[in-house]
Amino acid sequence: IKYPQEQTLIIKDQLYNNLKKLSQEEGVTLNAIAQYVWHKVLHVYGNSQQTVAGTIVSGRNLPIDHIENSVGLYINTLPLIVDHTQGAKSIIEAIKDIQDNIHEINERSNVNLAKLQSQGERLFDSLFMYENYPKLVNEDQHNKLKIRFEKGIEKLDYPLAIIAYEANKELN
Repeated sequence: IKYPQEQTLIIKDQLYNNLKKLSQEEGVTLNAIAQYVWHKVLHVYGNSQQTVAGTIVSGRNLPIDHIENSVGLYINTLPLIVDHTQGAKSIIEAIKDIQDNIHEINERSNVNLAKLQSQGERLFDSLFMYENYPKLVNEDQHNKLKIRFEKGIEKLDYPLAIIAYEANKELN
C-alpha cells in the first residue's frame, strides 16, 4: 500500500446506546453487529452474493495447557464468509449467523492461513479487526490498577481494512 488513507467514524450517544441495547436484548456481540455491517457494505458495493473478509481471532483456542493464563498475542487471521443469497432471514438472524461463524472461527483459531491459500493467493482483500484487549494503566490514587481499552497502532498490508473498538472503556 503506497498511499494509505484513514477515515474515522465514531458511533456515539444515542446510536451507540441503541446498539448496546440491541446487543444485550438479542444476545449478540457488538463485534457481530459490526461484522454484519461490514459484510453488507462489501455486498452492496461489490455486487456479490458472497463476501469474504479476513477476521482477526485471539488464538486462545490453541492446544496449549493453561493458555488462558498466559500473557502474549496468539492472534490469527481467518476468513469469515457471508452468503447474501439467504434472503428470507431477518437482520438479527443474519447477525446471529455471523456470530456463530465467528465462534466457529475462534474454535479453529489454530488453522494456518497460509495452508488455506492456494499457491499464496489471498482468500480476501479486506480485513476486519475488532479490538477488545485492555490497556493497563497504573493509577496512583487509591493504589488501584485500572484497565482501559484503547486503539492500537496497526500497519496493514490489505487494500481495505476496518478496525473497530470501544473507546475509553475501563474495568474497575
